[in-house]
Parts: sequence; structure tokens; C-alpha cells
Amino acid sequence: MIETKIKSPLPCPILALACFVFASVTAVADPSFPKLEALIATADANLKIPGGSLRVIEDREIVFDRYFGTLSEDSETPWDEQTVVAIASISKSVTATLVAVLVGEGNLSFDDPISNYLPGYAALKLQNSDQSVRSPTIAECLSHTSGFPGGTMGKLPKNSPVKRGDQTEVARHLATQGLAARPGSKYAYTFRGYAAVSRVIEVVTDQPIATVMREKLLAPLGMNETSFAPGVSLIRRHPRFAARAEGRSDGYVAAQIERLRAQVGPFVNTAGALVSTPDDLQRFLQFHADKGRVGNQQIVPASVLAKLYRKQPATKNYGLGFNLRGGGVVGHGGATGTSARVDLKTGRILIVFTQAGGPNARPLISGASKIAFP
Repeated sequence: MIETKIKSPLPCPILALACFVFASVTAVADPSFPKLEALIATADANLKIPGGSLRVIEDREIVFDRYFGTLSEDSETPWDEQTVVAIASISKSVTATLVAVLVGEGNLSFDDPISNYLPGYAALKLQNSDQSVRSPTIAECLSHTSGFPGGTMGKLPKNSPVKRGDQTEVARHLATQGLAARPGSKYAYTFRGYAAVSRVIEVVTDQPIATVMREKLLAPLGMNETSFAPGVSLIRRHPRFAARAEGRSDGYVAAQIERLRAQVGPFVNTAGALVSTPDDLQRFLQFHADKGRVGNQQIVPASVLAKLYRKQPATKNYGLGFNLRGGGVVGHGGATGTSARVDLKTGRILIVFTQAGGPNARPLISGASKIAFP
């Protein structure tokens, strides 16, 4: 079943900085989007997509907001605006934006070699070779041109040190493994550059990466339901866990969360481990549309933020943590079947959520993108 939500303006977060992001977000059943309605109807009929949502924002107002299906095949709970999803690689855009915050504060430069902060990267070698190579820069790590081997966390063997260590140990391990290519010479999509940068952030701030993310970016933007480590209330609304948590006490669910965390290890995958909601990602993309401002405060200088959207050498259409569609449209997709994009020229925002996987969700996501950004 497809549901249209009519929403009143979101309540302002307590933090004054976040009060502005949704000045008015009233959803309307806009008859000008029949093609989007048809896409959703097709997705709703697809048994491989249990549920999902699609939102379009113009001039800060939600003009199209649809929810369909259930949280999972095993759940009868409807998918709605409170559903929390694993946004997968959209996390890269969020992490790159955090780096921009630190650059704007003067703590980092995109052009800094990571060896400035991680000495183990001062004597790198090419894999299967004695050839020395320079350290990749922060920008190269964020643009997948660092020289690290390509690959996602999901492709690692179960006994990989990455799945057992913390940020320090993982960064050290990656340095000892060497590079597959000279930095800046080749594009290879990978979580590894983000792992190294996350450790750089910890060194610079002397705080855990999740804490820095919360204090420097998520809290100022009012993204209170975005997290690397969701608690009980978020897990109950997560498609992967909702059915198992249904009818269980908070204490039981909390214990299961801790058990799962012990299994996955302490490493925080800043390239793909965030969970979020449509409201929070709307705040995030509106922040980019507003050139780094929240209310009357400039969180990131516009000139610094703009560097995230510049095509990087050795890439086809990738900036720093953002895919560049052309015409001012930037954003990212996620392997879980998610997409978040904004037209920096018009401010139009598109957010598509499923948890059906990229291939299953691709017709919905690509179709919606073509309609929203013709």
C-alpha cells in the first residue's frame, strides 16, 4: 500500500543552530509527479522490495513524500517517515563533509598527506614490490584515488584484521599492506581511504571518530537520528531488526545490540556504516544547498564546501565524497538501495530509501533521479 504523509513543519531541535534547516516542510500530494507515482507503484508491486520511501523537496518544502510496503518480508510494520535505514555509502558524503568542517576550522587541509598525522604512511610501498610511493593526501583518500586497493567492507574475509581492530589498528594494518597504485594515478572505489582519514580525524581532535561526527556535524545540523551505533529506539524502526525486536523488552533489545557490536568489532566504517532517516538527510542536503549555513551561522565556509563538488583527477565524475551528476547535481547512493542528491543550483532534493539492495532498487532510484533532475 502506498501512503501519502501530510506533514506539519518539523519541530526545531533544541540547538538554535538547527532550528533553521526546516523553516517549513509541509508535504502535499502534488499532481505534477505522476511519473514518480508510477515508479512507486511498480516498486510496491516488486516482491524484492518489501518497502521504501521517496521524497522530493523544493524551496525547503516537501512537495512529494511517499511510503510503501513494510519494514521487511518478516514484518507487518508499515514503512513510514520514522523508518531508520542503513544509508551505506551515503556515509561517505557525510564523512567528507565532516572533513570540510575541520578544514574550515583550520585543523586540516585537503592537500595534507595523511603521513603528516599517521607516521606509518611515510614509508609506503607498492604491493608486491620494493618500490616506494608517497603518502596519499586526504583529498585522494576521499576521492578513491589514494592508491589503496578497491573493495568494500563486505568483501573482506571473516578473519580480516579490519574486522577485529579499532581505528588505530585498522589504519596501521592498511599501511603495512601497501598500495595497489601510486596515489593520484587511478580511481579504485574503496572504504580504505576513509578508514585512514577517520584515524587522522581522531589524531587531530583527540576524540573518537563517532564523537567528532556527533559534535562537529550531526548535532549542529539537528541530525539526531543519524548514528554509527543506533540504540534501542532506532533499532526498533530499522528494517533489518524490527521483526526480531517486535514484542521484546528494551532490555532484551539492548543486550542483543551489544552482542552484535561485539561480533562486528570496534572499527567504525565511516565509508558506509551510518543509519539515518529522510528528515535527517533532508537536513544534511539542505545544508549543502545553503552553502554551509545553518540559520545565521556559517558552519563551513562556502569556498571550503565547494571543494567537495570539484571533479578530482583520475576520476570520471567523483569529487570528495560526492558523485557529480552534472548540472550542479551532487550526492551519493548506497548499496542497501538508497540515494540522496541535491541540485546545488535550484535547491531541489531527492531522497530514496529502500533496504532491498542496489540492483533491486536501481529502477526506482535511477527513474526518480531522471524525473527529479531532468
